[in-house]
Amino acid sequence: MNLECIAVMPVYNEEACIEGVCLEWLEQMRCIGGALLVVDDGSRDDTPSILERLAQTNGDLIVIHQQNGGHGAAILAGYRHALEMSPEWIFQVDSDGEMPASIFAAMWMLRDRAPFLLGRRCGRRTHSLRLALSTMHRWLLTLMFGVRVQDPNIPFRLMRGGELRELLARVPPTVFAPNVFLAILAARSGHLGEGPEVQIAPRGGGVPSIRGWKTLKIGLRCARELWHFRVHSA
Repeated sequence: MNLECIAVMPVYNEEACIEGVCLEWLEQMRCIGGALLVVDDGSRDDTPSILERLAQTNGDLIVIHQQNGGHGAAILAGYRHALEMSPEWIFQVDSDGEMPASIFAAMWMLRDRAPFLLGRRCGRRTHSLRLALSTMHRWLLTLMFGVRVQDPNIPFRLMRGGELRELLARVPPTVFAPNVFLAILAARSGHLGEGPEVQIAPRGGGVPSIRGWKTLKIGLRCARELWHFRVHSA
């Protein structure tokens, strides 16, 4: 299979919207000779059966099922499977419909700008605690690693396959947010570029897995992982 781009999409319990989201992204990938790779992270609703039905009628939809390991583990599994198919580019997006597929064309047009492109979320409606932690997160990256990344964990990123392979080898395998570590490494190597603004749409369905005070707990975990990475690896 000679693919220009593979879009990696982790999914967990998104039965309300996953069919529409997949069809939208399949349309985008077909325009550039790509495919969509969905990693089902142990969904407990009808998501797995919906994905299998779609895969039977869409040869460019690749579905992987795994035991629940969290968003980060699903992303890493998706990246590794995608790299085995040796595409020129790998794109990553989440499955909740917040990132409109129509914006992908703008990102694709910028692919020669840098081998690692990040979009920038705008119009984001979320809890004030989560927004505050995101701001603190950006400051931590500057203080610890000397990099300025506007949206380091955005699930709207386009990466050249060779670049991703190289950086992925340096990311600890059990971190909560591997996309943040990839953004740090890309920025420090001078290979990070700015993609388009991404106007956030309402969730297509499902419930965010990180809510309330769990957000603070996850924020503290991420800070510890970043510090460990700074001391031992970066």
